[in-house]
Amino acid sequence: MPLIYLFVGLGFLCISIYVVWESKNLEYYTKLGPGGGFFPFWLGIIMGGLSLGWLLQEIRVKDKREFHFFPEGADIIRIILTVLALVGTACFMNFLGFKLTMFFFLMFLIKILGKQSLISTFLVAFLGSFGVYYLFANYLDVMLPKATIKFLSNLGL
Repeated sequence: MPLIYLFVGLGFLCISIYVVWESKNLEYYTKLGPGGGFFPFWLGIIMGGLSLGWLLQEIRVKDKREFHFFPEGADIIRIILTVLALVGTACFMNFLGFKLTMFFFLMFLIKILGKQSLISTFLVAFLGSFGVYYLFANYLDVMLPKATIKFLSNLGL
């Protein structure tokens, strides 16, 4: 196991212990529902469990994997394309709206970079854009950006 994996796993474990410890200073539950300490407590527990699982998994690995701190070859191109896709998503969000922008973003990431089938890519992109918009708009009352282009806004996008 590369030493960096041990340090990162222990670092996340320490952060999760700190989050759980500090969440005890906040009210866990109120008359109206979960208090300010509810989510930090459980997120710290989950992060600690995942950190322990990762550490145990890395300790048990017997093979000697070659470790490179910086990505090489095609991996660096995938990282650059992902960052450019995120920047493009941020740039087009106000013009195309959340639904279309996220649909194209997810289609690009899953199909081009993830190399998945077209059917699964379309389903995940559709649910991840239109489904998430429907959930946020109708159940959580959170307004996500709508298209400012007249043609698209007339279509309800």
